[in-house]
Amino acid sequence: MKVMSKVSVVVGVLALLGGIGVLVWGGWIAYWHYATLSTGRSAEFQNPIPIIVGAAALLVLGGFLAGLGLGRPRKEVTTSTPAPPAV
Repeated sequence: MKVMSKVSVVVGVLALLGGIGVLVWGGWIAYWHYATLSTGRSAEFQNPIPIIVGAAALLVLGGFLAGLGLGRPRKEVTTSTPAPPAV
């Protein structure tokens, strides 16, 4: 595996893990707002939509980079074979 493929896979997997973490955080914020509003209490509002959209973009980028690193063609070793004699 080439160096750029390895780097792409590592960065892609890190972006995927980061995106999952941010998505869970945004989901927790959305759930917390729902729980707060359903009990009739007021709380400060933090809009979870940009967080969730950013997490989705990070997941797309991570998936693309990981797929790019895994799908790159491998270096093929070419062997020179002598041509058959012409008849």
